[in-house]
Amino acid sequence: MKQLIALVVILVVLGIGGFMYRNALEHPVAIAPAQTACTMEAKLCPDGTSVGRSGPDCSFAPCKLPNAEDAAIRIAFVVPSGYVANADAIGADETLRAVFDKSSKEQIPHSIIIRNYPIPEGKKGDDVILANTMFEPSGMTPKSMKEFKPVIINGKTYQTAVIERFEGQVHSAYYLVRAKDVLKFEVLEKDVTEWMSPTLVVDQLPEHRALQLLLSSLQSPE
Repeated sequence: MKQLIALVVILVVLGIGGFMYRNALEHPVAIAPAQTACTMEAKLCPDGTSVGRSGPDCSFAPCKLPNAEDAAIRIAFVVPSGYVANADAIGADETLRAVFDKSSKEQIPHSIIIRNYPIPEGKKGDDVILANTMFEPSGMTPKSMKEFKPVIINGKTYQTAVIERFEGQVHSAYYLVRAKDVLKFEVLEKDVTEWMSPTLVVDQLPEHRALQLLLSSLQSPE
């Protein structure tokens, strides 16, 4: 009798074990992927705020507006107050990296424009600057770098020139030479009532000051 009971118990245990094994095969338990612990380091944004690492690849979160970044040419900066990105202005011109517009009294807005020019082999940054500057409305090009004024902003030296003063518009450019390319920052300011005055101080104009504020926040590895 004891042997029969023992046999029954063994059969019951084997049956339960077989059922559990089959159930495990048919309904596997999903194993949650291991969570990646991101480091606590922070990335400093141009406006002084910071962002941490997040996500499965622990990449830095993007800096929030008014911060802007162009990773392709390795720059980040603060967009001046009142300016918004004009994506429609970006076309086939590969040198054109960004356009920011701000409403003016005229129908045509003020604009801040960023361009990038690679330095060809055998050339220097000054060669690129001279080749990509044209004074308006004359259409003349500069003969030497003596026609530019060096300006230091936040430790970076820019070569600057007033490209145009015509019919209420003042157009200025700031060039930053890096190891392999030249960055060009332009501001087209409208509504300048004293544009013909010989006493006009261009770098004190409101939108010119806005460009200088952008450049003071510029992050560039070179």
